[in-house]
Amino acid sequence: MTTLDMNTPGEVRLILRGEQENTILATLRRWPHWLRAEVEHDPVDKAQCLAVTLITDRNQESTLREILRRSFGMTFPPEGGDIAMKPAPPPKPQRRGFAPRRG
Repeated sequence: MTTLDMNTPGEVRLILRGEQENTILATLRRWPHWLRAEVEHDPVDKAQCLAVTLITDRNQESTLREILRRSFGMTFPPEGGDIAMKPAPPPKPQRRGFAPRRG
């Protein structure tokens, strides 16, 4: 589940939970406008990450929304909220060197 949290004054928080959101994290982690990141670990297994929260200034909201919409098909309501990431489509089968018959 991906959450766009608008409840902190002056900030936008993007909360990523689960393995499926790793593609979002891989795409956005080097975005230069993050103020900070917070990592939530499993209290029993500290090596296990439960969620990553990326925080930016409110003035980056429209850019962040556009990246999420274009790259991942996620359109959040104005007040933010939760969206389940759609599963990735299965890879298309590769055709091996098909050549027309001669003769």
